[in-house]
Amino acid sequence: MAFCRKKRKSIIKLIPLLLIFSLLQQKILSQNNDEAIKAAYSLQAEKPGLKNSYTAFLIKLNKDDAENFKNKFQQKILRQVNTQWFVVKNTDVGFKQFHVLELLRANNKFKLSSPAGLSKLTTSKLYKCIVEVTDSIQFKSDMLSYNKPIQSSYKNIFIIKTSASFVADTLINLDYVISADIKPQQPKPETVINDYDNSENAINLFFSQYPLINGNGLTASVKENLFDTTDIDFKNRFIQSGLEADTTSSHATTMATLIAGGGNSFESAKGIAWASSVASSDFTNLLPDDDSYFNEHNISVQNNSYGVGIENFYGADAAAYDQSAIDNPYLLYIFSAGNSGTGTPEDGNYKNIEGFSNLTGSFKQAKNILTVGSVDSFYRVASLSSKGPAYDGRIKPELVAYGNDGSSGAAAITSGAVLAVQSAYQSVHHDSLPPNALTKSIIINSADDVYNAGPDFYSGFGNVNVNNAVTDALDNKFFSDNIRQDEMKSFTIHIPANIHNLKITLVWNDATNTANAFKALVNDLDLSLENINNGIVYKPWVLNINADKTALLSNAIRGRDSLNNVEQITVSKPAEGNYIIHVKGHNIPAGPQLFYIAYTFYAENNFTFISPVSNSHFMPEGKNIFRWSSTFTSAKGKLEYSIDKGNSWHTISSNINLAKKYFEWTAPDTNVVALARITINNKIFYSDTFDISTQPYPVVGFSCGDSALISWDKQKGIDAYTIFSLGDKYLQPIATTNDTFYVVKNAPSEFIAVAPVLNNHTGIKSYTFDYSAQGVGCYISNFLADPDGDNASLKLYLGTTFNIKNAVFQQLVAGVWTGIKTIESINTLTVNYVSPMQQGINLYRAVITLDNGSTITSNEASVNFLNNTPYIIYPNPAAAKQGFYILSQNISSYTIVLYDVMGRKLLQQKIAQQRQRVITSNFAKGIYLAVIYDDKNHPVFKTKIVID
Repeated sequence: MAFCRKKRKSIIKLIPLLLIFSLLQQKILSQNNDEAIKAAYSLQAEKPGLKNSYTAFLIKLNKDDAENFKNKFQQKILRQVNTQWFVVKNTDVGFKQFHVLELLRANNKFKLSSPAGLSKLTTSKLYKCIVEVTDSIQFKSDMLSYNKPIQSSYKNIFIIKTSASFVADTLINLDYVISADIKPQQPKPETVINDYDNSENAINLFFSQYPLINGNGLTASVKENLFDTTDIDFKNRFIQSGLEADTTSSHATTMATLIAGGGNSFESAKGIAWASSVASSDFTNLLPDDDSYFNEHNISVQNNSYGVGIENFYGADAAAYDQSAIDNPYLLYIFSAGNSGTGTPEDGNYKNIEGFSNLTGSFKQAKNILTVGSVDSFYRVASLSSKGPAYDGRIKPELVAYGNDGSSGAAAITSGAVLAVQSAYQSVHHDSLPPNALTKSIIINSADDVYNAGPDFYSGFGNVNVNNAVTDALDNKFFSDNIRQDEMKSFTIHIPANIHNLKITLVWNDATNTANAFKALVNDLDLSLENINNGIVYKPWVLNINADKTALLSNAIRGRDSLNNVEQITVSKPAEGNYIIHVKGHNIPAGPQLFYIAYTFYAENNFTFISPVSNSHFMPEGKNIFRWSSTFTSAKGKLEYSIDKGNSWHTISSNINLAKKYFEWTAPDTNVVALARITINNKIFYSDTFDISTQPYPVVGFSCGDSALISWDKQKGIDAYTIFSLGDKYLQPIATTNDTFYVVKNAPSEFIAVAPVLNNHTGIKSYTFDYSAQGVGCYISNFLADPDGDNASLKLYLGTTFNIKNAVFQQLVAGVWTGIKTIESINTLTVNYVSPMQQGINLYRAVITLDNGSTITSNEASVNFLNNTPYIIYPNPAAAKQGFYILSQNISSYTIVLYDVMGRKLLQQKIAQQRQRVITSNFAKGIYLAVIYDDKNHPVFKTKIVID
């Protein structure tokens, strides 16, 4: 006990020392930070008096004065470096009312988005530089004189290609330049997507529930390289604008397919908005495209699945995208978060914190866009998916979606979801489009919570749920209004009994801030929810933004949000009654501010199958995934399936964990229509009818121009198959057959697919293929002739034996094709025959006769046979105009020489191949001597030849 008391006293004595040490450490860190700021932004070390007038000054204020200083001198602040340091336009006598701790003349590096990054660049190398100016005319004139061509522009923001030295020595010193951001890396796609799971984001449920909501009449833009516009999944739906890149990429094709693929090539190629049009613009322009591009082509969403490396600031490009969202009020920009989720930022507020704040591009820091990370098939946030927070602590990414190999596909799925919401809204609002902030609020509010409860810096506000989003859009579960400073707007909603969860999301398009702003938010609105019955007020969820890994991983708590232009309130098991949604204009310097509120609530003890649904195909003996949404909290479920219309049931598992949201299952080896059901607390929930079916793999038997034969293996339990052909835009059924072959005639196109039919239910289709491009001719695939000793081995390859009467092998004898073998009753696709050869060239072919009497002739094939003679010269006599040929056993450095009867050399020619032609068109009729010499000029062969 004495020891414990001594130890406790020692610890008590140590606490003040630890506090003193901690304070000293903080002071040292603060001093180090101050010195770093002064080294980066000050022009001179001495402190000029307030009477001096310079272009810009670097000042440090007391912490208590900083907020008031910002409010009073907002127009004079050129850049806020941190909570105490500012770069201001010039000194002002009014500054004296504040406690100014430091006052230094500033250099122009405050215009750089990343001053420290400039020193890491190669001085002479050329980089893209995004420049914001106050005088566009003067800038264009000066860049012309400096021979710095402008690559692209958006309003007063320009992209030039230049060196780091020009930026440092000249560009930032021009008075009209507001900011400059050098991009060390070129934009690049964020990884190709190799697989797809449309149940992860309830896309298949959306297809089943809302088949008529398909994006028809809308257009998506894919900003990166050009996608394959000849792909049959975009047939007659590509819109050419002139902004396309010169390079085509498979990555861009995948993105366009996920958004708007027609499902023609295969079922997984069906995009969410499969009836929408698709346009493309080049991502080498890192600024927004011109407004006319979106207006002219009716573009309401643009997908941006690319990045330029980790960047942590609100650049001029981010400001440009925020402004474009305001100027184009129905256009929503979607960006991939990036695939640098394990990376460490090298600058910014979260410098050196591994695994956080690693979005790949300053444009992704914009406020009025959606930035999307990725989850795998089991709702786990991918380690490579870039994480938040934004540079100023805002919630980024806002959403996640499926993307096993990266955030590219996740962004594309979200773009498709946006089109679906817009299409649903149009269907109940006289074809008018929803404002982009409203669309954003619906997409966010309908997402499924994953990772930490509530918002977090890994998954944002959750995993995209396409079916929920469309349902909420159709149900008009939203409000809108505008608000001014200190104004309050209120909306009443009624919450019925037995509700599992209430969710409310406020979104507004915030005014554009200046490049390199310390905090991006301009207009600050406050959301709250009041229960009228008991007066309880709920505030939105906010996250800990301290630059510490533990803090960034912590769960959200309720509080006032002063950072985000997206605020969300959720209430678990809300009591029945009326609630008031309040929106207050806390700080609106750029008002009035238009805002949107989306809300939804889900009933208790509810269960919905997401997979399977009516259009689902499970694989026999393959891994299949059951998915569901459930508001049962702790109960287990019994999962069963039936393959006889529900007359009998087979147990899959009696202990299903409903909170897991999925279950993997290996289906039986059969092709059949099936049902599933789950029993929870004696309550039964049924799935839609789905199928377990095997994918057919058709082959082409013949392709004869006016017709083609396709065939496939018979499948267990299947008695009928449907044939599809590609029509004007999509596959359409053209026939149903009980056979395992079909002769295609008068089809809309050469693109064909086959699907099994199971009790009037169409199973999974084959891949769609072009029957005219399978290397199969009109019955005959190929004909070959190869030497086999003294014989020729002849092989006839057939695409099919359908309607073949016989096959005849022929040889060219004395200029006449002569039959050497007839084969009847052909029942194999390869027909062989061995034929004795004559000395010289043996020429063969095959002819097949069909049951209707028509014949089809193969290609010709030749075999050289020298019969142990080193050389054969033929024909002999030879016509002067045609010349003759030399057949050789092998190719060596030999030469043929022709002499006349007087011994005069008339011709000398190298022998370069086994069958060498010699031209004699200038020779007179007569007898000549042909001599072949080896590489040492020794004669190895002599013969006479007659020229006729």
